[in-house]
Amino acid sequence: MTARSVRAGLVATAILGLFYALVVGGIGGIDHLSRQALDDWPWLLAILAGFGTQIALFVELRRRQRLHRAMTATAGTGAGASAVGMVACCAHHVADLAPIIGVSGAAVFLTDYRVPIMVAGIVVNAGGVFLAARRLHRTPLPVTTGR
Repeated sequence: MTARSVRAGLVATAILGLFYALVVGGIGGIDHLSRQALDDWPWLLAILAGFGTQIALFVELRRRQRLHRAMTATAGTGAGASAVGMVACCAHHVADLAPIIGVSGAAVFLTDYRVPIMVAGIVVNAGGVFLAARRLHRTPLPVTTGR
């Protein structure tokens, strides 16, 4: 794994964390953000770590595939799983917006099921990490000849 791949994973983690803070803090205020983060920190940590790991693996996989000139659909599958994981992870925050747009029933549903939705996001992220790691393991670094 290169430093570039690790850096990409850390940046992706920071961006997702910032997105979470903007959505939750922007709608409910700083107090709501701090309460929500304290209540959900294990889930948030798992989601952020899984997403960052998946992005780092994906970047490394793309680098190796470019070196081999053999792009495949597996990398796209990992990106798709990541996108689904993000949606599942943050879907319960639609509940913050639902009363504003007049969908109170959806707000109640999403609030009641926020933990299962976050668990689903973690499971999808774990699946994406597994797929990317498996593909990365099968895509060795190309052998370079000495000059």
